[in-house]
Amino acid sequence: MTRQTSVLLLTAALLAFFLTVGAGDVPPTGEDLVQRLGCLGCHSLQGQGGDKGPAWDGLGARLTPEAIRRQILTPRGRMPSFAQIKPQELKALVTYLSGLK
Repeated sequence: MTRQTSVLLLTAALLAFFLTVGAGDVPPTGEDLVQRLGCLGCHSLQGQGGDKGPAWDGLGARLTPEAIRRQILTPRGRMPSFAQIKPQELKALVTYLSGLK
């Protein structure tokens, strides 16, 4: 094996390692969280999803980000609490939902 091939293989291995290690550090998007938490089982968006909770179309125009955050952490009605989610996940979810205008 030549020196150039060895350097290339080492570089590829290090790149793969750092991409794998860093992948866990990337916070999920709000859209990812909606899927993971099963939100559309009760809520609908653009005609897709459940009907047990309010539709999310135009949610960001109806509620402030703070009101959305409060509803996620200390919900009213039949919605379960999601107080266990991580702060960065809560931020991503509120940002996503606030953008639904």
